Amino acid sequence: MAHKLLDKTRQENRRKRKAASMSIAANVSLTLVKIVVAALSGSIAILAEVLHSLFDLLASVFALLGIRQAAKPADDDHPFGHEKFENLSSLLQTLLIALTAIFVIYEAVNRILHPGHPLDSIPLALGVMGLTLVVDIIVSRYLHRVSSETGSVALEADAYHFSTDLWSAIAVIVGLLFVLAGFPVFDAIAAIIVAILMLWISYQLGMKSINVMLDQGPGRRVIKHLNQIIRSTRGVENYHHLRMRMSGSRLLGEVHLRMRGTMTVSESHELAHMVKHKVMERNPRIKDFTIHVEPASSDDIAMRKAKAAKRHSVKRR
Repeated sequence: MAHKLLDKTRQENRRKRKAASMSIAANVSLTLVKIVVAALSGSIAILAEVLHSLFDLLASVFALLGIRQAAKPADDDHPFGHEKFENLSSLLQTLLIALTAIFVIYEAVNRILHPGHPLDSIPLALGVMGLTLVVDIIVSRYLHRVSSETGSVALEADAYHFSTDLWSAIAVIVGLLFVLAGFPVFDAIAAIIVAILMLWISYQLGMKSINVMLDQGPGRRVIKHLNQIIRSTRGVENYHHLRMRMSGSRLLGEVHLRMRGTMTVSESHELAHMVKHKVMERNPRIKDFTIHVEPASSDDIAMRKAKAAKRHSVKRR
């Protein structure tokens, strides 16, 4: 089982690195094109997009570095592994987004209060933003799929960056259309909308990263599934102290199992390993699951028998 889990982890790490590399390539291409268009048009909204893409590029680099660091095996200094480097990477990405958004709002408000020269090359800017829209849709869907399948929080943050780009591109396109219609102030308004979207996404991702670094649990559905696995294991009379915590894209957990006091050390050890095997096999995101064995009380055994009799009665009906 350990060999299969190791192979699966390696495959997931390769997928995550590939996705992060694709994100970097997309960001580099979009950033270069947007820089040229921003210089030609003088649009503050396009400038906001340039800054957004620049920081998305840095965020993608952080994601790749975080994934590589998280893939390192446990060592003496990090006995539980390096998975939380993904959360640290995600947190750095959100800080970059927030700083960019504040700068964009400042520049946009300044443009509204002190209008400059009229914008140029609007059709070219619209064409580039349309291309950006298509790229954002393709890359964000790909990153969301890989992050969902691998549980990577760094890729999830990167995917949300592209999702933000998607909505911000729409805002910029609408703003530029209003500029063409003779309302230049909408260029700055579009930039502010982009910045507000960036701040909202950075808040959502930042809170998620902080909660994981503070050992937040994985949610009720995961715990409910573990309860069903443990409860259905023959030989376990009762259990308590079931706890899980997130570590990057993986989970760490523990539980106290109560077994018949007449069991030998070898028998209880074997049963504990069987429970651990079932738990980790049915939820590949679990990296380790520690089990503490205790003798069951007479109440535990009586309760177990009563529940079994009740289930048997229901089946017969």
